[in-house]
Amino acid sequence: KASALTGEGIEKLIEELVKLKKEEDQKLHLIDGLVKSGDLVVLVTPIDNAAPKGRLILPQQQVLRDILDNGAMALVVKETELEQSLKKLSQSPDIVITDSKVFDKVSKIVPEEIPLTSFSIIYARHKGNLDLFYKAVREFENLKDGDYILMAEGCTHHRKDDDIGTVKIPNLIKKKTGKQLNFHHVSGVSFKEDISKYSMVIHCGACMLNKREMEYRQMLSFENGIPMINYGIILAYLNGIIDRAMKPFRNAF
Repeated sequence: KASALTGEGIEKLIEELVKLKKEEDQKLHLIDGLVKSGDLVVLVTPIDNAAPKGRLILPQQQVLRDILDNGAMALVVKETELEQSLKKLSQSPDIVITDSKVFDKVSKIVPEEIPLTSFSIIYARHKGNLDLFYKAVREFENLKDGDYILMAEGCTHHRKDDDIGTVKIPNLIKKKTGKQLNFHHVSGVSFKEDISKYSMVIHCGACMLNKREMEYRQMLSFENGIPMINYGIILAYLNGIIDRAMKPFRNAF
């Protein structure tokens, strides 16, 4: 208990705030191990029907801020201007970070020697266990006709006709597997404790969830023997660039 009027407990409060600040500083930052001071980073941010008006989505905002906080430089472009932008640079960027849904287009534009990953995969490491997400991809080829897949998102939002969770990823999975699969969708805090009927869980980057909640969801799936894959990782896999997209994190395993 502290009082600004009497001064009682103020010194103890300051000590606790300093302790919290130190704990916060010790946490893994979004770009740790990916970007260092002085690096040039290209961020690819599609502006389509799903993009909010007048602002970037939260993962893009936070990654951009983390880049600036760490003394690096960022060039933010749409995927339609990416090729032209790279040609105008006097040096190659140290890494390209893209929205996962344009992995296919971006991977064909960015030269192989330039590291490439996505906002969603960065969040997979930041909010959960990246190794578990990555290993879960191996189970993709074991899907059978009639299997149930749970598509889980941490926030509720107005879904567009080309929504990534309800439309794009399911369609890509059906095309890749040729299987008759059943997709169920949950969002917000409605993640089910009984997930035993599902053969796979595919989860968003969890930018709106805290780390504890995402780790709980991931471990619940793991303990039930159900592979959970992050949006960015499954999209990299479906587009045939999983090894490339994970390479920047080679020291994370």
